[in-house]
Amino acid sequence: MLGSSERTSIGFSATPPSRQFLTPICIRTHAIAQSVMEENKDAQAKATKLLQPLLHSQPQNGTTSADSEVPQHVPVTFRAAAFALHALQHPMPKGGEGVQRMVDAREHGTGLTAKYWAFIFSLSGRALPVWPLVFYSIYCAAATALIILLVPNYQNLVELKALQFPIQTLGLALFLLLTFRTNSSYDRWWEGRKLWDGINSKCLDMQRMALGWVAPKDRDSASQLIRYTIAFTVAGKKYLRDESGYEELRGILSDVELHELASSHNIPFHVILRLTEIASTASKVLPPAVANGLDGVIRGLAQDLNSCMRIFTTPMPFAYIVHLRSFMVLWLLGLPFAFVVSLSWWNLIVCVVVGYELLGFEEIGIEIEAPFGYDYNDIPVDKITGDLFKQLANSLKALGATEQHPGPDAPPRPTDAAAAAATGSLAASTLAAAPANMAT
Repeated sequence: MLGSSERTSIGFSATPPSRQFLTPICIRTHAIAQSVMEENKDAQAKATKLLQPLLHSQPQNGTTSADSEVPQHVPVTFRAAAFALHALQHPMPKGGEGVQRMVDAREHGTGLTAKYWAFIFSLSGRALPVWPLVFYSIYCAAATALIILLVPNYQNLVELKALQFPIQTLGLALFLLLTFRTNSSYDRWWEGRKLWDGINSKCLDMQRMALGWVAPKDRDSASQLIRYTIAFTVAGKKYLRDESGYEELRGILSDVELHELASSHNIPFHVILRLTEIASTASKVLPPAVANGLDGVIRGLAQDLNSCMRIFTTPMPFAYIVHLRSFMVLWLLGLPFAFVVSLSWWNLIVCVVVGYELLGFEEIGIEIEAPFGYDYNDIPVDKITGDLFKQLANSLKALGATEQHPGPDAPPRPTDAAAAAATGSLAASTLAAAPANMAT
């Protein structure tokens, strides 16, 4: 299924067709395109050129850009092709697939222990610092070979035997430091998850108060509270990821409100101010306890997002990271010399395995210390926000404020080969669906 950002981010004309007619055709076109595995580069190039005015023009105050003339009468099938092409070329963000995979194994599978052990063969999401490990493997091979081949009677060399004790002693301290570093990163990851759970709970609390207390007395304020609560979830996620563009809120906020949102320096703070203004207006017809409750929910949202920003903008201390990595590199460099006396050629395998363990721990710490991004082991912010988006948007229909908004579902991410083949097939069908006056 196409995400709402794909469905709403393309400005075709001043009067786009209704989503309820366009979306089924778009979904069908996308599915057919993905199932075709033949590539037609010439047709793809022609169709892409044909679709550029549709993909890059955005109506502004009812007019279109002078640089890209957009036809006012374009067949619905042609518009659907543009949607599908845009979805293939601009896949939705990802993140947190590892968490979702563990949840699926726990909730939808049998033989839980066996499924967890099956993850040992997984390559996706594994902490694998490829290039550091490759360089270290080459170094270990060279050091081992030089000592065995060039140093006579190396097994009785006193200097090499003397290295074993300091390497073993310092290794214990290094493992303790890495454990502390990984635990600190996990604490940040878990705190981020708890903060997003707090945001989720407060948004649902805002929905409950808007529908139960505000709506019977002021439906407009209730609708605005829910609209800007939805905007806060999207703005918070994008702010933490340093993303731009709020087209998924089109249909939730008006064009004027979207323009105010996009022109704000701090968009989540702008949303908090709007929620405060709306709650202040609604408080005139609400009991004091309810008005105070609304203000407390808004204040809690601001505090939780500020705590997320604290995690995002405050990495581990520089001195600690530099000292730990310097210590680890020196220890790993000395490791092949310490055990070549007793292990001979097996020294290479042992050193690479130990290096993978230590470098992997460091890689895990790097990945999870900033948990709001797109990494495999990050918090699944997209899924959490998408589920909340749909639940809040459905309540707008209960208020009669808008049609039901489908929410930002993420489509399956096609592989590069599948996307190229699907886009090529889609291009050919696009040319066939294009109007005669546009095909030239």
